Formats: sequence, structure tokens, C-alpha cells
Amino acid sequence: MKRQMPFRIIIMLATVALLLVLSGCGAKTVSQGSNTSQEPAPVQEPEPAKPEVIKEKINVYFAADDDLTALKEQQVEIQYETNDQKFDAAFKALQQDGANGEMSLWKKVELLHTKLASGALTIDVHLPDEARFGAPGEELAMQSIQKTMFQFDDVSSLDILVDGEQVDSLMGHDSLDHPIVKPTTK
Repeated sequence: MKRQMPFRIIIMLATVALLLVLSGCGAKTVSQGSNTSQEPAPVQEPEPAKPEVIKEKINVYFAADDDLTALKEQQVEIQYETNDQKFDAAFKALQQDGANGEMSLWKKVELLHTKLASGALTIDVHLPDEARFGAPGEELAMQSIQKTMFQFDDVSSLDILVDGEQVDSLMGHDSLDHPIVKPTTK
């Protein structure tokens, strides 16, 4: 029996060694030079060209004085990339005070969006209480936006919405037509 014990140990060691050798043969070696399942390199797409910035000088109208008795015209430069952004830029110019301290009549009004379709310009605004004027201020505000927007050849009518709704009056004093039609010039 003593002889069988070392014989069993030798057989077990030989079996383990054989298993190690066989498992090593089945392992897949990866050669750095021959990768057969190469992924294609990502294609570098050229960056889309940025739209050209268009600069245009327009007339913008402000309150000439604090008593809101008249409008004062000033020429300003607006910038936009697409024709759709032109009216946003014009409205934002109306929201700035004049170069000589003239008061903007639209400063506190929030522009929600503008849309031009077949010559009809729709301007949707939010009108907080602090943006409202009395009757003279409302009249001047309406004149200023009409004169500013109707100077564009592609605008034939103007519809002003408040929070997406047609309202009877912008600030509660003067009636508001839907749409306001561009006056014809002779």
C-alpha cells in the first residue's frame, strides 16, 4: 500500500499538469498586429457652416419725453442670422432705451415669439402689470411697434397677441384690431 500512495500522487499531479497544458492550448492569443475584427474609424464630418450674421439698419421709435406726448425716431442696427429672427431682433431693439435717454415703451414687455406667414406678422407677448401705461402711453406704444414693424417690405399686417390670445385692448384703453393692416403709401 505504501507504494500505491506515491503512485496516486504522481497520477494526480500528472493529471493536473495535463489539464493546465490543455487549457493553455485552448486560450485565444491576441496578436497586436493582426486584429481581424477591426472597427471602422469614425468618420469626421465637417462642421456645418455657421449662418452668416445679417446686419440691418432700421428705424425704432421711443417716447420723446416722460410725459408720453410724442415719439422720437432713431436709427439702430439689428443683427440676425435668419429672416425668422429679424422680427425678434427688431422687437428687442424696441425694448432698449434710446441713445439719448429716450424711454422704451416696450422695455418691460416679454416677447414670447414672432411669426411671419404670407405677410402677416404675429407677435405674441406677455404683458406684466409694470409694463402697462395709461391711454397716452398705450397709444404711443402701439404707434411705435407699428412704425417699427411696417418698415419691413415683407410685412403687410400685424397681429399682437397677449399670452397667445387675441385681446380687445393691449393695456385696457385703446381697441386693438386683429390684424392691424399696413397703411398704404401714395
